[in-house]
Amino acid sequence: MSTPSEGVHGRVALVTGAAGGIGAAAAHRLAMGGADVILADRDASGLARARERIEGAGAPGKCTVAVFDQSDPHDVSRLEAEHLGRLPRLDIAVLAAGYGRYGEILSLPLETWQRHLDVNLTGTFLVLRAAAARMAACGNGGSVVVIGSTASSYPTDLFGAYAAAKAGVLMLARVAAAELGSHRIRVNTIMPGVIHTPMTDGLLSDDATRELIHAETPLGRSGHAEDVAAAVAFLAGDDAAFITGTSLLIDGGQTLHGLPRWFSTDHRVPGAPEWTAHSRRSHLVAS
Repeated sequence: MSTPSEGVHGRVALVTGAAGGIGAAAAHRLAMGGADVILADRDASGLARARERIEGAGAPGKCTVAVFDQSDPHDVSRLEAEHLGRLPRLDIAVLAAGYGRYGEILSLPLETWQRHLDVNLTGTFLVLRAAAARMAACGNGGSVVVIGSTASSYPTDLFGAYAAAKAGVLMLARVAAAELGSHRIRVNTIMPGVIHTPMTDGLLSDDATRELIHAETPLGRSGHAEDVAAAVAFLAGDDAAFITGTSLLIDGGQTLHGLPRWFSTDHRVPGAPEWTAHSRRSHLVAS
């Protein structure tokens, strides 16, 4: 159970993607640690459920809800005006909102590519800039924790748009860490592997795929959102006061031997490849 000793008690945190998955788990962990949390997402009903779970657990931290779409610059401006700009302080920003779909590069629609960039890269940039500006104005320093992906550094077939966007996010966070240090704002990235969240239901609900993941993960299981939330609480808190510009793998060792390959082809055959899914499903939602 989270406690105020995590070093977030009395702090104010913004968590995007808070309607479910890693974002919801991170918001819950911070609130249980005594932080006041702004739950932000475009899913209003999901935010309401996340807030109800936090308050039902007796969290000492207060929760407010901000419905917005980070891929829309006007929505981000509204988040700044209606929420961030009214805060007496902002200490923590957890940027967990994301979007991922599989697709072969040669046949990937431009709108799908653009959606990955709009949500994962541009959206993260817009919120990071807004949150950091508020932290700098308040003058208390702060911690930004960006939820990246192992796909930012480890290629995955049919995952080019997501991987490229997340690679950009990783470098964005590193540059931000360098630039914002003078404001005493720390910026770190968490790189989750396969984590059991609503986004991965299509992947992990298939028995064959799930067992493949577990078999190829050194710790013998897929991760849980709470595994990532624990790392978020650490990086956001006082125990990480001298950590910035780093990226932390939370993958159970999946990248030690290369990520499990969800799709494969016979590269000896020239021409258009025939990709075979390592499960009975042909359409999977990315983590």
